Amino acid sequence: MSFTMGVMMQVPDLATFTQVSENSGKEAALNAGATDVRINQVVMGGDRAGMVGAMFEVPGINAAMEVNAAMYANADIVNMMRDTGVQVQSRTLMRHAAHKGTTDGQYSSYLMMSGDQLPDETANSNLEHGFGLMGAAVNGMRLVQAWAAGATPAPFGLISWTDDLDAFASASAATMADPTTQQNFADSNTAVQGRMVLRRLV
Repeated sequence: MSFTMGVMMQVPDLATFTQVSENSGKEAALNAGATDVRINQVVMGGDRAGMVGAMFEVPGINAAMEVNAAMYANADIVNMMRDTGVQVQSRTLMRHAAHKGTTDGQYSSYLMMSGDQLPDETANSNLEHGFGLMGAAVNGMRLVQAWAAGATPAPFGLISWTDDLDAFASASAATMADPTTQQNFADSNTAVQGRMVLRRLV
């Protein structure tokens, strides 16, 4: 069972933060047990616009705790966070319920949703249907569920990675209008609570 630990931050000095994260921060996280690291900036997202999200993929919850501890034990990273004025706003742990394709892409969409708990087999089948409809407009899609995120009205997230947001928007609208997609949403009482659009920094 794999997870993503997400750290949302305000970062006044984005250029320095991005440079250090790419040169040494990512390596430190991978050495501590992360299997992938991505850093994104929220471009469209209401009151979250401008925030930076560091996403650490990990193979388990113990690994998430170790990665978090390792980052704060690294003097270079702590000094960089201090010098760039980083203010951590939230830290969440999301379980990977289903995944199709890759996490490659200049942009990503995070659809925030509420609904019933589904067996992973059903979630995987639903995502496979949606991924097939989205076609070349996405590189990959992932359904995540909050495992430790505090109180939230949207405990589920659908992440899509793309290099063309216009093509993505058109394919997304067609997918949402698809009868099978609508039935899947109805069967699980799924409701969309909001969306963020992010650009990848690292």
